Amino acid sequence: MTLKQTIELVERVASTQPSINMIVGNDVFKLNAIPDARYGVFAWTQGNHTASVEGNTHRFAFTFFYVDRLTEDKSNMVEIQSTGIETLNNILLSLDEMGVFVNDYTFTTFNERFTDECAGVFVNVALDVPIASECGEDFPTREIDVR
Repeated sequence: MTLKQTIELVERVASTQPSINMIVGNDVFKLNAIPDARYGVFAWTQGNHTASVEGNTHRFAFTFFYVDRLTEDKSNMVEIQSTGIETLNNILLSLDEMGVFVNDYTFTTFNERFTDECAGVFVNVALDVPIASECGEDFPTREIDVR
Protein backbone atom coordinates (compact mmCIF):
# COMPACT_ATOMS: atom_id res chain seq x y z
CA MET A 1 0.00 0.00 0.00
CA THR A 2 1.39 3.41 -0.92
CA LEU A 3 1.34 6.57 1.17
CA LYS A 4 -1.39 8.00 -1.07
CA GLN A 5 -3.51 4.87 -0.72
CA THR A 6 -3.04 4.93 3.05
CA ILE A 7 -4.16 8.57 3.27
CA GLU A 8 -7.18 7.84 1.07
CA LEU A 9 -8.12 4.92 3.34
CA VAL A 10 -7.72 7.05 6.49
CA GLU A 11 -9.93 9.78 5.02
CA ARG A 12 -12.53 7.24 3.87
CA VAL A 13 -12.71 5.71 7.36
CA ALA A 14 -12.86 9.17 8.99
CA SER A 15 -15.68 10.23 6.68
CA THR A 16 -17.88 7.41 8.03
CA GLN A 17 -17.72 8.74 11.60
CA PRO A 18 -20.98 10.47 12.63
CA SER A 19 -19.10 13.20 14.53
CA ILE A 20 -17.01 14.19 11.47
CA ASN A 21 -18.42 16.84 9.10
CA MET A 22 -15.24 18.02 7.40
CA ILE A 23 -11.74 16.71 6.69
CA VAL A 24 -8.70 18.98 6.55
CA GLY A 25 -5.65 17.36 4.97
CA ASN A 26 -2.01 17.78 5.83
CA ASP A 27 -2.27 20.88 8.06
CA VAL A 28 -4.72 21.43 10.92
CA PHE A 29 -3.97 25.18 10.80
CA LYS A 30 -5.74 25.40 7.43
CA LEU A 31 -8.76 25.85 9.71
CA ASN A 32 -7.60 29.46 10.15
CA ALA A 33 -8.45 30.10 6.49
CA ILE A 34 -11.87 28.41 6.56
CA PRO A 35 -14.39 30.86 8.01
CA ASP A 36 -17.30 28.48 7.42
CA ALA A 37 -15.73 25.31 8.84
CA ARG A 38 -18.18 22.48 9.40
CA TYR A 39 -17.31 21.13 12.85
CA GLY A 40 -16.42 18.38 13.97
CA VAL A 41 -13.29 18.41 11.93
CA PHE A 42 -10.92 15.53 11.31
CA ALA A 43 -7.47 16.78 10.33
CA TRP A 44 -4.20 15.00 9.75
CA THR A 45 -0.54 15.85 9.33
CA GLN A 46 2.34 13.63 8.26
CA GLY A 47 5.33 12.69 10.37
CA ASN A 48 8.52 10.87 9.43
CA HIS A 49 7.81 7.70 7.47
CA THR A 50 10.11 4.67 7.66
CA ALA A 51 10.78 1.34 5.99
CA SER A 52 13.60 -1.18 5.90
CA VAL A 53 15.07 -3.42 3.22
CA GLU A 54 14.43 -6.50 5.40
CA GLY A 55 10.86 -5.59 6.25
CA ASN A 56 7.72 -5.98 4.24
CA THR A 57 5.92 -2.93 5.61
CA HIS A 58 6.06 0.83 5.47
CA ARG A 59 5.59 2.66 8.74
CA PHE A 60 3.69 5.86 8.03
CA ALA A 61 3.60 8.39 10.86
CA PHE A 62 0.67 10.74 11.30
CA THR A 63 -0.94 13.06 13.77
CA PHE A 64 -4.74 12.83 13.67
CA PHE A 65 -6.87 15.64 15.11
CA TYR A 66 -10.48 16.00 16.14
CA VAL A 67 -11.55 19.65 16.49
CA ASP A 68 -14.91 21.17 17.42
CA ARG A 69 -16.13 24.65 18.28
CA LEU A 70 -16.50 25.69 21.91
CA THR A 71 -19.65 27.37 23.14
CA GLU A 72 -19.28 30.94 24.38
CA ASP A 73 -19.02 29.80 28.01
CA LYS A 74 -16.72 26.87 27.02
CA SER A 75 -18.94 24.48 28.95
CA ASN A 76 -18.71 21.86 26.19
CA MET A 77 -14.90 21.49 26.32
CA VAL A 78 -14.80 18.09 28.04
CA GLU A 79 -17.65 16.81 25.87
CA ILE A 80 -15.71 17.77 22.71
CA GLN A 81 -12.55 16.13 24.01
CA SER A 82 -14.44 12.98 25.01
CA THR A 83 -16.12 12.76 21.60
CA GLY A 84 -12.73 13.34 19.97
CA ILE A 85 -11.08 10.49 21.83
CA GLU A 86 -13.91 8.11 20.94
CA THR A 87 -13.91 9.23 17.30
CA LEU A 88 -10.14 8.95 16.80
CA ASN A 89 -10.04 5.64 18.66
CA ASN A 90 -12.81 4.29 16.43
CA ILE A 91 -10.90 5.39 13.31
CA LEU A 92 -7.78 3.60 14.53
CA LEU A 93 -9.67 0.45 15.48
CA SER A 94 -11.34 0.41 12.05
CA LEU A 95 -7.99 0.79 10.29
CA ASP A 96 -6.56 -2.06 12.37
CA GLU A 97 -9.51 -4.27 11.39
CA MET A 98 -8.74 -3.47 7.73
CA GLY A 99 -5.19 -4.81 8.00
CA VAL A 100 -3.37 -1.56 8.78
CA PHE A 101 -1.47 -2.39 11.96
CA VAL A 102 -1.80 0.45 14.46
CA ASN A 103 0.97 0.85 17.03
CA ASP A 104 0.39 2.12 20.58
CA TYR A 105 -0.93 5.66 20.78
CA THR A 106 -1.63 8.39 23.31
CA PHE A 107 -4.33 11.06 23.16
CA THR A 108 -3.59 14.70 24.02
CA THR A 109 -6.42 17.15 24.62
CA PHE A 110 -6.18 20.85 23.77
CA ASN A 111 -7.90 24.21 23.42
CA GLU A 112 -6.89 26.30 20.41
CA ARG A 113 -7.99 29.47 18.70
CA PHE A 114 -8.45 28.86 14.98
CA THR A 115 -10.98 31.05 13.16
CA ASP A 116 -13.20 29.96 16.05
CA GLU A 117 -12.41 29.13 19.67
CA CYS A 118 -12.09 25.35 19.63
CA ALA A 119 -11.24 22.33 21.73
CA GLY A 120 -10.17 18.92 20.63
CA VAL A 121 -7.77 16.06 20.85
CA PHE A 122 -4.87 14.76 18.81
CA VAL A 123 -3.07 11.45 18.59
CA ASN A 124 0.37 10.64 17.19
CA VAL A 125 0.27 7.26 15.54
CA ALA A 126 2.40 5.00 13.36
CA LEU A 127 0.57 2.86 10.82
CA ASP A 128 2.29 -0.26 9.49
CA VAL A 129 1.05 -1.07 5.99
CA PRO A 130 2.17 -3.84 3.65
CA ILE A 131 4.61 -2.84 0.92
CA ALA A 132 3.12 -3.45 -2.53
CA SER A 133 6.23 -5.31 -3.71
CA GLU A 134 9.05 -6.83 -1.73
CA CYS A 135 11.46 -6.57 -4.69
CA GLY A 136 12.75 -3.44 -6.35
CA GLU A 137 11.29 -2.80 -9.77
CA ASP A 138 13.65 -3.28 -12.71
CA PHE A 139 13.00 -0.52 -15.22
CA PRO A 140 14.53 -0.50 -18.72
CA THR A 141 17.56 1.72 -19.26
CA ARG A 142 16.72 5.07 -20.86
CA GLU A 143 18.51 8.30 -21.54
CA ILE A 144 17.89 11.03 -19.04
CA ASP A 145 19.24 14.55 -18.66
CA VAL A 146 21.91 14.69 -15.94
CA ARG A 147 23.47 18.05 -15.00
